[in-house]
Amino acid sequence: MFIDEWFEKDYYKQLPLGYHVQSSYQPGQFFWTHLLYTVENLELWRAVLDPNEPTKTIATDFRITTAGRDAFKRSLPLAVPHLETNEEFIVTRAKRRPVLLIQPQAADMAVDNKGYKGKVQRKKCLVAPIYGLADPKTGTPDFNPAFVDRVRKMEFPQLLFLPKAPGLLEVDSVARLDELQSVFTPHLDATQYALGDEVQQLLRGQIQLFVANVGPSFYTELREELLKS
Repeated sequence: MFIDEWFEKDYYKQLPLGYHVQSSYQPGQFFWTHLLYTVENLELWRAVLDPNEPTKTIATDFRITTAGRDAFKRSLPLAVPHLETNEEFIVTRAKRRPVLLIQPQAADMAVDNKGYKGKVQRKKCLVAPIYGLADPKTGTPDFNPAFVDRVRKMEFPQLLFLPKAPGLLEVDSVARLDELQSVFTPHLDATQYALGDEVQQLLRGQIQLFVANVGPSFYTELREELLKS
């Protein structure tokens, strides 16, 4: 038996009206947003300084370069666009994709920070990116079916299997807990769908096991059951 067979029709639930209001966002809710690709080969967007610009701190032209030994420790800051000597413009790609909300934005803290430059209220939340297991246009699998079945057996604590569902996911997918990201809450586009209540309970136990190695839980019990079947 697999996780999607265990829960059958209770894998997802439809949320009531008001699901799109930020104060109603809840763990396990699905959203769309743009997410950066994890940078493996670090490239920088470096200024090409105009030899006729006397301060050497104003740039209008840039080029992509590989990160050298002076990365994040340049000799001069930029005034326009603003960039400190220990900062860089990084070259990366981003893609709009579905995400699973893990932790909504924390309530604003009653803190007086006037006169200091630190930003106390970050307005961020924590999400798990969702990746399809097949090409949504052709249905061609992107992964070995034997591997997908192991994910459906809950063998990998960092992966949560998400079966395809009309109006939500075009193909079977996975949420990756090993790629949790902090995103700016206003950039989230809410859907009216969330994990079913029992699947959310399972996810909480999965996060505890993967992040803190804490158990037992509903997740560890069901995982053991499925791995034996």
